[in-house]
Amino acid sequence: MITHIRVKNFKSWVDSGEVRLAPLTGFFGTNSSGKSSLLQMLLLLKQTIGREDVLFFGDESSLVNLGSFRDVIHGHDTDASLELECGCQPQEPLSIEVYGEEPDGSERSLPVPFHHFTLSTSIHRNKDSLLVEYLRYGLDSRDVPGIEWAAKTVSYKNSLDKTVLAVGGVQNCYGVAASGSLVLLPLTSAFEHQFSCVYYLGPARVTPQRCYHWEGSHPQDTGLWGDKTIDALLSARVLQLKTSDKEDAVPIEEQISKWLHEMELAHSFSLRLSPNGDGRDYEVRIKKDSVSPEVTLVDMGYGLSQFLPVLVLCYYAPEGSTLILEQPGIHLHPKVQSQLADLLIEVVTERNLQVLVESHSEHLLTRLQLRIAEEKIGADKTALYFCENKEGVSEMKSLELDELGNIKNWPPDFFGTVRGDLVKMTKAQMKRQKRTEG
Repeated sequence: MITHIRVKNFKSWVDSGEVRLAPLTGFFGTNSSGKSSLLQMLLLLKQTIGREDVLFFGDESSLVNLGSFRDVIHGHDTDASLELECGCQPQEPLSIEVYGEEPDGSERSLPVPFHHFTLSTSIHRNKDSLLVEYLRYGLDSRDVPGIEWAAKTVSYKNSLDKTVLAVGGVQNCYGVAASGSLVLLPLTSAFEHQFSCVYYLGPARVTPQRCYHWEGSHPQDTGLWGDKTIDALLSARVLQLKTSDKEDAVPIEEQISKWLHEMELAHSFSLRLSPNGDGRDYEVRIKKDSVSPEVTLVDMGYGLSQFLPVLVLCYYAPEGSTLILEQPGIHLHPKVQSQLADLLIEVVTERNLQVLVESHSEHLLTRLQLRIAEEKIGADKTALYFCENKEGVSEMKSLELDELGNIKNWPPDFFGTVRGDLVKMTKAQMKRQKRTEG
């Protein structure tokens, strides 16, 4: 799980401060308030994995295309340093081998276990190239609290509080060695593994099709825009993947059908070979209610096709993964937006997923507050934030939820003026009624 993030001089953020990430984390706020940028920071780190770039800002085929260092550095001040921080808690405890001394004075490498690590890295531009200025892996270990890299030297204090130095260069922002010391290797490997379990679904998704051609692929997720959703479902069928439903293990397709039925988006859902295809063409068949004929996904409301990738990803992603969902309830009816909160709570609690959501939905938030009050999920398992932009600088407020689901520090006009309009409408109605009676 990713436990916290922090950015400095990143897009509209001068300094986000430490942002705690819970199993279920929601980012709310006005348009262009900076909430998407926080999620983009995670995508930036993920797409840098396995590359020689200090940071890979992206291209047309990457998770996010941020342009260049000048585009992301706050105020386009290329003399400033970009600072990124990310805390991670692996599913299993890890250890690193460091130089130390035995009680008898002999020297040897010693294993240092840890359960949590924090990467802090600083990048600056030198002429036309990016350089890692400094990076540190903080560990929850009393023996070795952290390993630092700066000026081509790795340093740490061992269990005897002696500073150990090792010469070596790094090639990217999270410390992959370019030469010399391999001390950072276990940590960079842990970082890469953590971010290999991060999956992203964007806000705009592909339009539905009458027929889907499957070449037998087994995608990692449903695709950036949900374009691999049907491939994922067919892969799960072939691999006989199952997911938990209460105490039972059921096929993923069965779980998808259950949720669509509960949300009243479809009475039934099935994925079948097309009678007009070549044996690799499939149709999604839907019944709106018990008496309606089966139709394809194209013949249903647009909202269903846009929501299906969200639903499939929640059950196709491996347990323990982190999902980043932008506007998952887009095109959904308010009632279904509320039920979306129940879906997210279920996969967080039963599949051990971490879900980071950016949303404008008041209905999703209200249902989440209700479920906290009902003890379906603890307030400590959630983190909610409100972002706003003041004169080009993003600021964040952590919404304080109590055990009854109440938000103690509700921002003014959090979801616009709907409640205010209702009050004004009531007053106008009373005024007209008095005038009529008079």
